[in-house]
Amino acid sequence: DNHFRSAPLEQNAPVILALLGIWYVNFFQAETHALLPYDQYMHRFAAYFQQGDMESNGKYITKSGTRVNYHTGPIVWGEPGTNGQHAFYQLIHQ
Repeated sequence: DNHFRSAPLEQNAPVILALLGIWYVNFFQAETHALLPYDQYMHRFAAYFQQGDMESNGKYITKSGTRVNYHTGPIVWGEPGTNGQHAFYQLIHQ
């Protein structure tokens, strides 16, 4: 979008958010990202987001062909409503 293409890096929201994501994964060991929609209406949101995020950020080779020495993204997972509540919400809350 226009903002991504035209904003300077220090004010570029997508760039800043991407760098924060890499920071949290590598320096705080935040290796997973849970998406827990409350409403069943969003039952496919976690899977949709997971596919886009992990496919885009799951690369470990740079454009020049060298291997990176850091994690490029977290594992994204989740379920909506009662499916998630019975599977893992309890453990997260504890």
